[in-house]
Amino acid sequence: MDVTTIERWIMNLGRPYDALVAEGIIPNMPLQGLYPGRDWLDIQPASGLELSFWAETKRFERLFITLISTMEGTTEYKGELPSPFASVMFQASVRNLFGEPMESKGPTKLPLNTMVGGFDIYRLDPAKHPNIKVSFQYTPDMQVKTLVFSLINREH
Repeated sequence: MDVTTIERWIMNLGRPYDALVAEGIIPNMPLQGLYPGRDWLDIQPASGLELSFWAETKRFERLFITLISTMEGTTEYKGELPSPFASVMFQASVRNLFGEPMESKGPTKLPLNTMVGGFDIYRLDPAKHPNIKVSFQYTPDMQVKTLVFSLINREH
């Protein structure tokens, strides 16, 4: 995938699946549910990229970019990212670039002694992206493992 495609996806969060396919913005791939009755349907157009749609409306609401695989079965995205995002970033550099997050959670211990590094959430520039935020999810050593672009107000 290239930077232009990822930027186009971010700009089109909130739009319906059918319109995005018809306009050639996303590939015509069948929406998949992890299990029956799940609220989210997804497509994975390339390694480390997942586009997630609200099942009820098929509205594009989340874009996941996995930079570091921490779970079996997940793949990593190895392509370019739009500026100012980079494939290797740590919490300190994220906060240096973006300032104080609108929401944050520190490292947490999960069952079976599994550690996660927490997350920071920032609103993107409202002039360019009026309803979009980005979440930086961290490894225990505070390296960015996943970028999640999503709608701020989902209305559901």
